Amino acid sequence: MSKLSTIYFQYIKNYYRSKSFYLMLFLILVIGVMMVYFSLRYVNTLPRFLGSTSLPPSLKETLFYYIWTFILANVPVFASVFFGSPALSSEIENRTAYYIFPLPINRYKLYIGKYLAAVTVTLIIVAIYTVFELGTLGFIFKNLPSIDFYYSLGLLILFILSIMSITFMISAIFNKNTYAYISVFIIYYIVFEAGSLIIELLYKVTPTYLLNEAATIIDRVYMNINTTDFLAKPSISPAPFSDVILAMLVMLIYLVVSFIIGMFLFERKEVS
Repeated sequence: MSKLSTIYFQYIKNYYRSKSFYLMLFLILVIGVMMVYFSLRYVNTLPRFLGSTSLPPSLKETLFYYIWTFILANVPVFASVFFGSPALSSEIENRTAYYIFPLPINRYKLYIGKYLAAVTVTLIIVAIYTVFELGTLGFIFKNLPSIDFYYSLGLLILFILSIMSITFMISAIFNKNTYAYISVFIIYYIVFEAGSLIIELLYKVTPTYLLNEAATIIDRVYMNINTTDFLAKPSISPAPFSDVILAMLVMLIYLVVSFIIGMFLFERKEVS
């Protein structure tokens, strides 16, 4: 455990010093400021866009939390690309593996330590955005967040663990960062996102087993509106409990399976 903690804190420092961290920090600050402006500017006029002259205060608050969370749900994908894609492949490309692999360090611990460090810096980025969200909406509506906020936050953390696990598995396959970067984007935005659309159009079935569909539950705990599902009927009510359980199960399966495969690949990776 002492070696694992050493690995974890060392890679936290590496991420903190990296350009990727400051790029993600800059992006989340820009997005946060834009969302603050949007919320303050359109808090009273947003109902018009929905075809209504007014909304009950509680529903208006829920709508704003939904919009903020809808934006936030895309952040883990980009964070996993920046922090997870080069996590393992960089050891080969930068030839640091020649010095690290011969050391008396269990590769499983190295994998877990790097994974936890990547998840941690992603959570830091998410926490900054969440501070913007809570501060802005708390100022506007003068209320503490509802229980749905904590459900959504817990599901978001599970999604971060899942997408980061997939990214680490891909990083364990390649020896070059560029291949890992491209592969993560292809898998999520073409295999998952485009694949989901094609399946819906061709077979009239929602592929709930795809990770991107499971991730929609993060904002649907506020309103059951799935912008990627043409078959679903939108509702201002929260997603049913059965949908929440199914999405959690799908994300857990992706997390466990990809984590095990990734560790297996990394443990057998050779430096050539």
